Amino acid sequence: MGSTTQTSTTHFSSSQLSNSSSMPWLGSGQTSTGATVIIKRNLNNVKRMTSHPAHRYYLTGAQDGSVRMFEWNRPQQVICFRQAGNARVTRLYFNIQGNKLGVADGEGYLSLWQVNQTGSNPKPYLSWQCHSKAAGDFAFVTSSSLITTAGQSNDGRNVCLWDTLISPHNSLVHGFVCHENGATVLQYAPKQQLLISGGRKGFVCIFDIRQRQLLHTFQAHDSAIKALALDATEDYFITGSAEGNMKVWRLTSHGLIHSFTNEHAKQSIFRNIGTGIVQLEIRPTNRIFSCGADGTLKTRVLPDYFNIPTGVFDIL
Repeated sequence: MGSTTQTSTTHFSSSQLSNSSSMPWLGSGQTSTGATVIIKRNLNNVKRMTSHPAHRYYLTGAQDGSVRMFEWNRPQQVICFRQAGNARVTRLYFNIQGNKLGVADGEGYLSLWQVNQTGSNPKPYLSWQCHSKAAGDFAFVTSSSLITTAGQSNDGRNVCLWDTLISPHNSLVHGFVCHENGATVLQYAPKQQLLISGGRKGFVCIFDIRQRQLLHTFQAHDSAIKALALDATEDYFITGSAEGNMKVWRLTSHGLIHSFTNEHAKQSIFRNIGTGIVQLEIRPTNRIFSCGADGTLKTRVLPDYFNIPTGVFDIL
């Protein structure tokens, strides 16, 4: 997610993915070919990205605190929601309806904007400090008015549930005391109304949002959990660590399904921009995408347990 330059505005379609040996999830081995760069943009210090749930837009969040929205097939930004000079962006998402966006930052603040903004430098309609030290992640819960956050607070309430329809001074619905040294990532499972969080000590916590209770906690990794992804059926979730390891877990029984070691090892020339797994994504047919601080993007299909051929596709 570093510096890139605009080279093409070619539209992408699924027909570009042919059934060939360059698609390792179809059975071939490791490869560094078979991927075509469609668009490159010149954006410095970008650390986070997210795409719109329905339209051809995406957001970028940078180390300098700036947040910009782009359209995939246009070289210029659509709008800059947040200027440089603010606290670094730690996470940003659209809500599921796509009409709001949220930005968490390194000073513990969460800010919300309406997407349909015009003009320059639009102001957030809501902004508050949800954690006293840093905010690492957040999630929209059911309606966009309820939001969960993960971070580090002096009082130890490192996972919190907020009602944004109430004034910021009274909007805390519940704060969970958990994750020594802070929570780093979280995912919400809407069908089961469960919240999954990962922390700096490598522990996973699973909460019941309805009962506001901690149901289960276990140590998933020996280092900080840097990324977390949940499959659409809410059958399993994946954790990624600062050491570069990935593990697949059952959501209800919490059992380990599969472990991928050294997927994105932290010993690399990119160590100055972080370590280990940076982001995880689960797509249909149990396909996993992982991005690492080693500078690679990998995709594979879950092997063995799901009786699907295993494979890795590296983009260097």
